[in-house]
Amino acid sequence: GFTRLDLAFDFEHDLSDYYAMTDKAVKKTIFYGRNGKPETKYFGVRDSDRFIRIYNKKQERKDNADIEITSEHLWRVEIELKRDMVDMWHDCFDDLHILQPDWKSIQRTSDRAIVFMLLNDEEEWGKLHRNSRKKYKNLIKEISPVDLTKLMKSILKENEKQLQKQINFWILKGVT
Repeated sequence: GFTRLDLAFDFEHDLSDYYAMTDKAVKKTIFYGRNGKPETKYFGVRDSDRFIRIYNKKQERKDNADIEITSEHLWRVEIELKRDMVDMWHDCFDDLHILQPDWKSIQRTSDRAIVFMLLNDEEEWGKLHRNSRKKYKNLIKEISPVDLTKLMKSILKENEKQLQKQINFWILKGVT
């Protein structure tokens, strides 16, 4: 079997304003670029069974390889699976949401203010009771017309047979 499997999804869209969250509690780290916008987002820790990166691939190529990407935007979502998670690659991001929340659509002023605060200051999530965390996570999902994880799931489903063939090939190659 495998000890590590990486899945990557590229988007020719600016994901810096998207909000990413998981249903489970994971460590989240965000790095900002010179323009003050998010450039890299990490979920989990490198040693965990699942580590997720969302980053500006265009900027990364420019910084690390001095390669200029012609499209206006290129962002990548990478899911790094290790140990037991390798076998669950079909469902590896069922709890992940990459959203474009429309917080201004919330009618109640107090809820709108809290959602704005949570979207803009990650530390505030830790100050909420778990019932309130659940309530606001659900509200953020409801007010988000776009959830990129749905698209990623459908792409993974469309390519599932091809990916499984590749995995089987490498497993058999390792046996011989």
